Amino acid sequence: MSGLMQRGRTLISSAPAALAVFGIAILPAFMLSVRGAAFLSFLLLLVSAIWSMLAAPAEVMNRLRAMWREYRWLILAMAAMPTAMLISALLNPAAPRNVPFAYGRLWLFGLALFALLQLRPKQLESVQWGCVAGALASVVWAYLELRIGRPDKIGAFANTIPFGNLSLLMGLFSLISIGWSNRDGWPLIILRVFAGGAGLYASYLSQSRGGWIAIPILLLIAVATLRHVSWKKRATALLVFFALLVTVCVSSSMVRTRFGQAMEDIHAYQAGQTNTSVGIRFQLWKAATLMLTRHPLAGVGRGQFEPALKAIHAEGLISQEATAFEHAHNEFLYNGATLGVLGIGTLLALYLVPAVYFLRAALCDDRVLRTTGAMGLTLCVGFVLFGLTEVMLIIAQTVVFYSVMVAVFTAHIHRRRQQLGAAPVL
Repeated sequence: MSGLMQRGRTLISSAPAALAVFGIAILPAFMLSVRGAAFLSFLLLLVSAIWSMLAAPAEVMNRLRAMWREYRWLILAMAAMPTAMLISALLNPAAPRNVPFAYGRLWLFGLALFALLQLRPKQLESVQWGCVAGALASVVWAYLELRIGRPDKIGAFANTIPFGNLSLLMGLFSLISIGWSNRDGWPLIILRVFAGGAGLYASYLSQSRGGWIAIPILLLIAVATLRHVSWKKRATALLVFFALLVTVCVSSSMVRTRFGQAMEDIHAYQAGQTNTSVGIRFQLWKAATLMLTRHPLAGVGRGQFEPALKAIHAEGLISQEATAFEHAHNEFLYNGATLGVLGIGTLLALYLVPAVYFLRAALCDDRVLRTTGAMGLTLCVGFVLFGLTEVMLIIAQTVVFYSVMVAVFTAHIHRRRQQLGAAPVL
């Protein structure tokens, strides 16, 4: 009986870690394919955090205080966006008084981080296999749905642009995670490389020009952090990558057509034809800039972007066709238009504060830390680049993906530094 009770206690005590590992694995693996996968992942992390607190109530406050001392700026940066939404809502009578739960989860980032800080580095590295599965799933969806056009819906997403961008990130995470492998055999390394190629191909099929432009920059970050590899091999790898990209650009009629259309649209806009694909984006950027200049502190308010577009159209400043869009196709301008300088400031904090943590790790001598830092930098820089032509954070799953992946990489860096004796135990 005592042995059975002991096994029961062991099972109960290990449950929070199991829930957290499962949560970070299913997020990248299923979020592109299954609606609700991202929300289930976040819920599992919250349950894991609360379970851990209840299992050791005497230690909770000390652990929370220690985590706050280490990561208070990161926690505050993640919480800034929903806080800005709340302030903007209070200052704009026409805006909804609530904060969408997708953004409200950013207030709970500290709990997700608390849950993940209880895991060992090897447990946190299970996220790489979720990324491999997600990248492979993305190329299946892309081949089935995108090879003959651009449908309104693909997988669990209603827009092919964020689908392609996230597929690209998962593929790059799969490639960079090779730096975590120590004793993995060639089959697992080849699987990661194959998943990396799958993510790149899914991005190609998505026809997302913003994602394509980000590819060489993100590859440069990935290769630059491989300091355990000689500079000659890194330079050769970069030359091979760029040669492949140039070959694709020259030989692919899809790429030539997409970039050719962009140049034609720009010339048409300069000639006064504003209702092309690129021309409408220019109009949206112009309208968003007007909203920011007219409502600089807190913007027009969440949910008021489309009414504000119609008002600007009534002034004759944009066309009727431009009023049909729900956002500005630029993350920074959209946040400036709806939340004012508060929105731009909190968006910069959301990206740049984690990037500082990851850059420090990417510059370390330890190969494992450099790998995790490179993955974190790829995440932050990727979202910045994607945000120049798309509003990634308007989608609830994407908010969860960004916040959880930041928590995963932060926790892994901390736990690895603990192994090296360079960080406190939380």
